[in-house]
Amino acid sequence: MRNEVVITGIGLRTPMGNSLQEARAVFAAGESVISTCAAPDGHLRAVARITEDYSSHFSRLDRSLIDPVAQLSILAAEAAVQDAQLDLACADKHRIGVFVGTGQGTTHTVTGASIALQEKDTIKTFTIARGLANGVANHISIRLGLKGEAQAIVLACASSNAAIGNACRLIRSGELDGALAGGSDATYLEHAYRGWEAMRMLAPLHSEGAARTCRPFAKDRSGLVLGEGAVVYMLESERHAKARGARIWARLAGYGASSDGTHLLQPDAQGQARAMANALRDAGLTPQDIQYLNAHGAASTLGDSTEVQAIRLAFGHHAQSLAVSSTKALHGHMLGATGAAELLAVIVALNDGLIAPTANLYDPDPEFDLDFVPLQARQGPPLRAAMSNNFAFGGSNACLVLTQ
Repeated sequence: MRNEVVITGIGLRTPMGNSLQEARAVFAAGESVISTCAAPDGHLRAVARITEDYSSHFSRLDRSLIDPVAQLSILAAEAAVQDAQLDLACADKHRIGVFVGTGQGTTHTVTGASIALQEKDTIKTFTIARGLANGVANHISIRLGLKGEAQAIVLACASSNAAIGNACRLIRSGELDGALAGGSDATYLEHAYRGWEAMRMLAPLHSEGAARTCRPFAKDRSGLVLGEGAVVYMLESERHAKARGARIWARLAGYGASSDGTHLLQPDAQGQARAMANALRDAGLTPQDIQYLNAHGAASTLGDSTEVQAIRLAFGHHAQSLAVSSTKALHGHMLGATGAAELLAVIVALNDGLIAPTANLYDPDPEFDLDFVPLQARQGPPLRAAMSNNFAFGGSNACLVLTQ
């Protein structure tokens, strides 16, 4: 019999706020937190940014050693431990791991060093140490004194789902009692925006304002809006959680992954469908058991179309009665953290019965005939089982199934 894995703590630093309650309020209202920001050349962009100065939580020495992406992951991890009411002083720290996904990694440090070298022919003392991509996980271990396995997962947009899935596997195997798992990305850098713009992946600012810019599954969808943030979960074996009387937010019932193996930038419906099927099989569920699917839905022309095709392949006739929504129109695309952030919507649906809407879906693509929960959240009884998808450049696919 395998060790079942449950979520006992939730920590976040996102444009939606720093608590599940604040995120739930965004989902319930269906009102986007995407705002406007001016580029250096003066043109306006739609962005989803964290408004607080999170670096103020760290000393000057810490800031010289810890890149912003790791600062965010630390704050989210500490909040997850607090939410779980886990006393680390009494825990076996050798049996608690850390698994954090990131897409861009420590690009603040790497980019800053390159600019300083070119403009001033100088480089800071701790550039190499601060620029280590594994710091997004290792800094949590160091900060909290955790001795279990630590991994930084870099799989673009699938990073955090993969990190959570890898943690789940080690807890199930009995190698760990628990793990902090999730994702972090600090994307607000001019070179990042320019790079996405050069690929023509970013949506131009909508004439009616930033909040209307990201439009997943819409006929006139025009690309993604970059977000930033970190979301980290405290995962534990169910036995460990119950032994200490922990509150359980949800059960992590299944994880499925796959690689398209076809193209760096063009997604493959067959590969995505395999990941969904693998997650269902791992959870011991059928397609008909899933009541809600949080889609990747980044609002790209090809990406949304491919995902709809994949959903039909994975769920068959049940796809027509399945509630499907993308929350990226509400909080932006957090890249390596996006899966962990979107899992918040799944947890809300399982606990409160509130299904987050696909915002801005005034004119659905006529080629799509799924129930995208358009415009307004849907309230009902707490759900029993739900899935969350993340698909990435490179063809990496990672899906999670949560149950009550």
